[in-house]
Amino acid sequence: MHGDSVYAFVISSSVRVDIVQRLAATPQPTDELIDHLDASTSAVYTALADLERQGVVFDGEAGWRLTGHGRLVVDLIDHRKSTVQTITHDQDYWETHRTDHLPREFLRRLPELGEYEIVRSEPPDVRAHARVAVDLLEQAESCRTAMPIHVPEYRNAFPDHPDSRLLFSPSVIDTVRADSGTGTRDGIRQIDAAQCRVRNVQFGFTVSESSLMLALRPMAESPVASMLVAETDSAIRWASDLYESLWEDAEPVESYLDRP
Repeated sequence: MHGDSVYAFVISSSVRVDIVQRLAATPQPTDELIDHLDASTSAVYTALADLERQGVVFDGEAGWRLTGHGRLVVDLIDHRKSTVQTITHDQDYWETHRTDHLPREFLRRLPELGEYEIVRSEPPDVRAHARVAVDLLEQAESCRTAMPIHVPEYRNAFPDHPDSRLLFSPSVIDTVRADSGTGTRDGIRQIDAAQCRVRNVQFGFTVSESSLMLALRPMAESPVASMLVAETDSAIRWASDLYESLWEDAEPVESYLDRP
């Protein structure tokens, strides 16, 4: 039994799960496991024998230890648990919004959001969420923003700082260019000090030194009705890494404007 089948085998028993999670912290002898687990002595012995047979644990001098395989199984268990916690924190949000636009690497890393808040508007109102974004922008010294749609309210609120960056979808550039009546960079760039690039992006987000604001598209064809806001250090790292990955593949705005 290997791979996913071993993982499925371990999680099919709460006693086996409890054992591997305890052993992830430190090796433990059988007696200590029996004392600390909410299971009968025979259940612990049976679980240890089963785990050893599957190559998940081995009995060393200091007690039972995880094998390399066992530690990978524990990592999968922990990741599944944290993913479930992320979803159940606000299940309605994840049921009604699209995550398929997020790169797979960052979809897997969603538990790094930690504690978050969902800001809702009823009825759905893009401008209401723009006000939330404006508040965040006005408090930030610098930030990085990805804009899938044109939001004029951002213009005066965006931090005028050399480290600020704007990632526009092509439709935003085209809208601003049409409104301004010019094809020059000055007509497109709304913040003098901000660096600007162009890339197709299907969700909006802003990350500053202290907060993240994420606007995923709703499942239904309707205006954005909810916005995710997080302030944990891990959420900032997640969003910063996401922004860098998008930025690296984006096109300089001058290059886009020079297209025939």
